[in-house]
Amino acid sequence: MTAEKLICQLSCVEERYIDEAAPDWGMARVSGRRMLAIVLAAALALLLVSCGVVAAIYGDNIQNWFSYYWEAVTGHEMGEGQTAVIDHLTQEIGISQTVDGITVTVDSATVGDDNFFLLLRVEGAEFSRRHSYGFDEVHMAVEPDPMAGGGLAGYGFQFHGIDGDGAALFLMDWAYTAETGYRADIQPLEVTLNLTDFGQNMNTKPRKVIGEGEWHFAFTIDRSQPPQVLEIPDTEVIMTNLKTLEDVPVMMTDIQLTNTGLRLCYDYTGGMFALSAEIDVILKSGISVHISGGGGSPLADGNTLSCSYQWMVPIDLEEVAGLQIGYTYIPVDTDSQLKPLIRKN
Repeated sequence: MTAEKLICQLSCVEERYIDEAAPDWGMARVSGRRMLAIVLAAALALLLVSCGVVAAIYGDNIQNWFSYYWEAVTGHEMGEGQTAVIDHLTQEIGISQTVDGITVTVDSATVGDDNFFLLLRVEGAEFSRRHSYGFDEVHMAVEPDPMAGGGLAGYGFQFHGIDGDGAALFLMDWAYTAETGYRADIQPLEVTLNLTDFGQNMNTKPRKVIGEGEWHFAFTIDRSQPPQVLEIPDTEVIMTNLKTLEDVPVMMTDIQLTNTGLRLCYDYTGGMFALSAEIDVILKSGISVHISGGGGSPLADGNTLSCSYQWMVPIDLEEVAGLQIGYTYIPVDTDSQLKPLIRKN
């Protein structure tokens, strides 16, 4: 099923599903600044769950989930290059805990240089595709704290249906923007994840608690295999001034395209700006890959906004033709600019 067909099915969604599919977002605030969370993936998750698309066997790891997700959105199978990129960025975690008959497994992670994705599987109950599932509370902390010098970090938690083995699947995503701007860092991250009270339709009434208690996890995210980074020349982009509602040219600087996202900076003095359209990466096949989330943090100079966005699925940079930022298309020359991906040993 293509993305267009999924969107056409939006009319089949009842209002109660919209409430049930609303993602849970955690946000860490530092130096009184805010991170703007753009939860675009939630709409697709809602469509997949409510329209009965999430009924296939995903397999048993995050690579299989991304492959299925990609085909559901684009109508095309994932290419070998993209599969290799996701394999490169993925690591197994495989830790489980059982509380009140409900087993939660932190299965695997796909790791970028300023973000990561986690796949969680929940077993121990008979789940129905007619309902959504989740936890009453979700808390995640990361050490060393990349926000220690100022900036913001946030994480999302979304239910993504039931796999062929009857397990409920959840995808977490974590990302940050630093007040000092992006700096490469490959030291490992120590993650703690705490979940409280699992149940059905937890964001709506009536809700049903299936497993009562707390699940605690501690694990390490290895960042020694970073994604590729492609630097893009400074480019003028049309943005909307939120004070005057006028579309004006704004110079984007420090543009970095990676397998997992996009970073850029711009001067936001004189009025808060917003991109006039979605941010997309355009592949040579013609497929557009949207961002699933992102945010911006003011730098210490008080004039520059440093932004970081994440793709809905990690991409193969060798297949990139260009970027669509607002109304502006930026061609990308991967043949001359892209450094080879450092493969795992």
